[in-house]
Amino acid sequence: MDAALPVNLLCGYLGAGKTTLLNRLLEQGDQRILVMVNDFGDIAVDAAMIAGRSAETIQLSNGCICCSMGGGLFEAFERALALRDRVDRLVIEASGVAEPDRLANFARAERDLDCRAVIAVVDPQSLAERLADPRIGKVVKRQIAGADAVFLSRADVAEPAAMRHAARLVGGINPLASQHQRLDGGFMTTLAASHDAKSLAAVTVGENHKNLFASRTIAVGAIPDSQDLTAILTRHAGAIHRLKGYVQLPDMAQIHLLQLAGGVLSLEPVDAPEGVAVNRLVAISPDAGALAKLAAEVENIGIISAVPE
Repeated sequence: MDAALPVNLLCGYLGAGKTTLLNRLLEQGDQRILVMVNDFGDIAVDAAMIAGRSAETIQLSNGCICCSMGGGLFEAFERALALRDRVDRLVIEASGVAEPDRLANFARAERDLDCRAVIAVVDPQSLAERLADPRIGKVVKRQIAGADAVFLSRADVAEPAAMRHAARLVGGINPLASQHQRLDGGFMTTLAASHDAKSLAAVTVGENHKNLFASRTIAVGAIPDSQDLTAILTRHAGAIHRLKGYVQLPDMAQIHLLQLAGGVLSLEPVDAPEGVAVNRLVAISPDAGALAKLAAEVENIGIISAVPE
């Protein structure tokens, strides 16, 4: 009988830095890692950002893995287990609104999977604001409460005071979880540890995420230059919790990855994977009205047409 396949769950609110952490983990190169990506929305940007780094990538889409995938998730598990002789570990990068208690229950229900540490990634620069938000604070808190370990991202750019404050907030929510800022030996040891199911006992079942979050697919139409586009997005950065996609504008010699995470907008040239959707963005917010305002503004100047989910 084949040994159970170790699986880690990687969760964290929109823009916390999960994909960056996962790619750094893949770069370690000491294990053959199978990645299961759960993009929120119909454009698989996260999967494309990981493509080429993982031995195998299984892509799940159409919403939050812990609310709507159901049988689709177990079908993906079957595909993962079929590859078990080619990989050493399965890592599930959950959507930004997924909660670890439900994800862990899915993994533990599959007898051929060995549920290891659940990792919650938090952005220390926006954590306090997210927790204080009456619309999404409970989701962020449950992600931290249900984790075995918490990874504080962006330690290289965040102010020390922000890192200390985030660490205190995390400790107040989940004093049992270890905290990490680097992919060092301590983090790798934690990653291999078994998941503590008892840590989920106090975590209450939350609302259906479909009622908490709205997403909008934005198709770039009459293409502006990058300055015009980023100016529009910057004006809405406070209300849009995550935006991502690949663009190629007239002033760009190559495709760029456009991201808005934690209120920070970035645009960087990339070697986009073959077949990736270009000039289509996914925007996510707990405020559907904010998405509508973004769409209305860009439509009025003829730059972008938006299609609601």
